[in-house]
Amino acid sequence: MNFMALKSLEINPSVLIVKPSALGDIVHTFPIVRAIKRSIENVSIDWVVAGGYSDLVRMSPHVSEIFPFKRKEWGRLWKRSTVKEVFGFIKDIRQREYGAVLDLQGLLRSGLITFLARSDLKIGFKNAREGATVFYNRKIRAPDHGVHAIDRYFSALSGLDIGLSGPVGYDLDIPAKESLWADLNTPGEPFAVINPNSRWETKRWPAEMFGRLAVELYKNEGLRCVIVGGPDDIERGKAVAQSAGESAIDLTGQGSVVHLAALLKKASALFSNDSGPLHLAVALGTASVSIFGPTDPSMTGPYGPGHAVVRRNLDCSPCFKRRCPYNHECMSQIGVEELIEAWRGLKPEVD
Repeated sequence: MNFMALKSLEINPSVLIVKPSALGDIVHTFPIVRAIKRSIENVSIDWVVAGGYSDLVRMSPHVSEIFPFKRKEWGRLWKRSTVKEVFGFIKDIRQREYGAVLDLQGLLRSGLITFLARSDLKIGFKNAREGATVFYNRKIRAPDHGVHAIDRYFSALSGLDIGLSGPVGYDLDIPAKESLWADLNTPGEPFAVINPNSRWETKRWPAEMFGRLAVELYKNEGLRCVIVGGPDDIERGKAVAQSAGESAIDLTGQGSVVHLAALLKKASALFSNDSGPLHLAVALGTASVSIFGPTDPSMTGPYGPGHAVVRRNLDCSPCFKRRCPYNHECMSQIGVEELIEAWRGLKPEVD
């Protein structure tokens, strides 16, 4: 039993979560927030998150205050306005004292934020990188490999003397404005969302294959497709749309991450590479068929039932490499028909 945590949180039931990025990792943190809320009476939970994900975190009814961390904008420290903003951020997170600070990022910048926050209990992973462990007084041992990211995050709750009980949940609310936007921008018929994007080139299934998938889904499964992606994905979205023809609507570069959540909530399914939208679909209860190559679905795949993973069990996979010396065979060998069959296997669960 962690008596330090019990005493600290009994006197001051408040927790600061430090998890600035990225999309999938933030989604994986929502069950942790929910567990804290359910386990500690009258607890208030604040969150330090990258500015671009603030609206996503606002979808959780369990988060009281959000502190936007603008790492990219603050990279230009020679500007007077930047220095002023950084000091304002530090002042904001130090306005109150917390019963505990929980660093789930485990990097130097998140460790520094943990150090600057006011609390007698500062929790992080023992194997955190970039020397972040020097800022913790409660270090949690958690494996880097072989367990899902959500389970790894849950292990950090032992620092708060919280155990996992009951099913994992996310508790996300879609705002009415974004829900209406999704209604206005999607077909008035069952549809699937296609996410052909990923930061790593090695995690991307070919764009023309996604286009062919859209054709097959519309022709044989009665699912019109909606292509999604951020501003950096516009050219790839166009390539998929060109291959898909009338089978798909291209919304790449339109809307925010909350608009994406609204689309996913209304969709029959998501077809995706290993990237953030996959985990958002899981959190919203939308079925998914995902394609994995260089990464390990046991660590970053969809969590729980109602989802299918398509992959090739090659000797070199998972390699966790951003560049492939073997012609990208783990992805290029996967055919459209395999994704269709995976979807058909899910349909009884979805129906």
